Amino acid sequence: MHIQLLYFYYSATFICTITPTIMHTIEFLYRRFLYSVLLIYFNQFNYSHTLFDNEINLKCFGVRFDNVTLTTYFPNYSSEEHDDGFTDVKGNPLCTLQDYVDDRTNYVTLSMDENLKIPYGTSVCIPELNNHLGHRIRFEVRDSSSDIFQSGYKRAEICVRSETDSYDVNYNRRVTLIFI
Repeated sequence: MHIQLLYFYYSATFICTITPTIMHTIEFLYRRFLYSVLLIYFNQFNYSHTLFDNEINLKCFGVRFDNVTLTTYFPNYSSEEHDDGFTDVKGNPLCTLQDYVDDRTNYVTLSMDENLKIPYGTSVCIPELNNHLGHRIRFEVRDSSSDIFQSGYKRAEICVRSETDSYDVNYNRRVTLIFI
């Protein structure tokens, strides 16, 4: 069909005397026709018109606190004390960010000021870390520390696997906390 239309197009230019305006109209209609055929062809196979149709929505909704200083801490397996140990305020094991990314746990332990009286297990979203890691990270407030005592909503700590991980600048920065 494409060849026949080209044949018609070229034969019309040589056989008939056509003004340039009519010729441009024919070219426009011909290109429009090809575009329509291609559009129908691609829609037949359900091709998406967007660049990424499998994009994950990393946005969080809830009560928002901006400019929170995020720091890290890690389980100290050599200490039996709660404050430096490897358990949260209720004696449960700390869940690290790396364990969450490796799909070994359902949440990451988040430490906040105990004076805020945030209920144990409250879910928190940190959009900057979601964007950095490429998927949603579920943080839960399950710990407190003397390092963040009386800091209010201005400071939070996430649990990471080791001391080496605690120096990562992607996790020691100002972030937004969204309580879900």
